[in-house]
Amino acid sequence: MTLSETVMASLVFSLTAAASVHVLDLVSMSVLELEKRQQRSDQLEAGLVSFEGLLRSESHQAVPLEDCSQAAGRLLLVLQSTLPAQGLHRDLSLEPSGEALQLTLTVDGLGQTRHRIYHPAAYGLCPAPSPVEVARATS
Repeated sequence: MTLSETVMASLVFSLTAAASVHVLDLVSMSVLELEKRQQRSDQLEAGLVSFEGLLRSESHQAVPLEDCSQAAGRLLLVLQSTLPAQGLHRDLSLEPSGEALQLTLTVDGLGQTRHRIYHPAAYGLCPAPSPVEVARATS
């Protein structure tokens, strides 16, 4: 083997090794990004579970009211006073009817949101609406 062939072989070998390292680096970065995204998604789900636990504990302590809109308003005030977990953004408001809470949770760096509607009657904070009232509200 001549000197030029040896130099060319070592050059090809070096370039292939560098390309392999670059590909390996790209793969490991994408795996790390996927893990971070999964952690953020888990954080979002944990935020929902935590909020629902807070809602349940508040419903056990509160006295039921006759009017669901008053119960929803009281629940809104109590739940807005609690802080969401770090990295979570919570938007808590009353539904247009005023009888239920709307929750929107988002996490920093994640393009997903979670929307939930909580009715105080489901937690025993006011009487459940009758089927006639539900039919009128949906029609």
